Amino acid sequence: MSQNTLTYSGLGTTNYFNLTRDLSWMNSKNHEHSDRDGHVLGYICNIKIQSDTTAGIGLWTAPNSWKMRNSFRKWHAYRDMMFSEAGVTDSEKGRYGKTIRPYLDAGMKSSGRIRDPAGWDLSAQTQEWSYTQIAAAPGFSQSGVGTDGKEIVDVYDLNITGVNQVDHTATNGTQYYSAVGMIHSYNQDRQEVITPENDSETIEGQNNPLALLKQGGSVSGGEVMQIVESQEFEAPPYDITDNGWSTNLVLSDIMQVNPGYDGTSSVPVLRQTNVFVPAGLLYLTASSDISDDSILLIDVVDVVLCKDMA
Repeated sequence: MSQNTLTYSGLGTTNYFNLTRDLSWMNSKNHEHSDRDGHVLGYICNIKIQSDTTAGIGLWTAPNSWKMRNSFRKWHAYRDMMFSEAGVTDSEKGRYGKTIRPYLDAGMKSSGRIRDPAGWDLSAQTQEWSYTQIAAAPGFSQSGVGTDGKEIVDVYDLNITGVNQVDHTATNGTQYYSAVGMIHSYNQDRQEVITPENDSETIEGQNNPLALLKQGGSVSGGEVMQIVESQEFEAPPYDITDNGWSTNLVLSDIMQVNPGYDGTSSVPVLRQTNVFVPAGLLYLTASSDISDDSILLIDVVDVVLCKDMA
């Protein structure tokens, strides 16, 4: 990167930032949310904010979890499959359509609060930033035209976090989406962890000699197997609900603007360093509207693979 500092002003209580898009515009170079293999990128940022309005600031990002990273990889691969099955060649995807361009969550599109860098008249420029859309057959669809006049092909946006947004449910049970949560749908797609529900599903001691191999002293194989059987009933030590905690935004950092805290009329400048922003998508909330007097500087120090920061 040649120019890595982005400046924003006129912040409200709800603010979304697409650092990948804005760095592309700033440097006249296509930046991407992931590499060409679907490994999601993370942006290491130093953030400064100046305001003469008292406000609490929250910095929200997608979680840098294995579910988030795997969802990017799988959606990248399935998107390539979508194009391949339609007979689309790699060159026909377009120069800037090789990787996924998602929203952070459903609010990023619906709120209309994706902030542009200060002083940019984007309407007078010729740049274009399109967000990824997916075309796929909806579940439980019938041949031909689905019920309620819906076509059998569903087209929807991608959000990293949040749950799938159902646009319409046909009378035959077919669901059509306006947007799909990448992590949520990955949770639905991956093989579920099976927890035995009764004694008949546990392993039997006499059929598992490997578990008895290292028994020693006064510990019997039967006692070992009792421990193993009790462990089999344990659920995973994390939420495995498809639309559970793994689909939520995470609070990456907080700031507090306190103008005049030193008894003067000075306007403070707050600084947070090494804020990690997966996929370059950031959501900033403020407890008060600071639109008239705020300045935000985001200095992108480095872009790395999210898996290297796990």
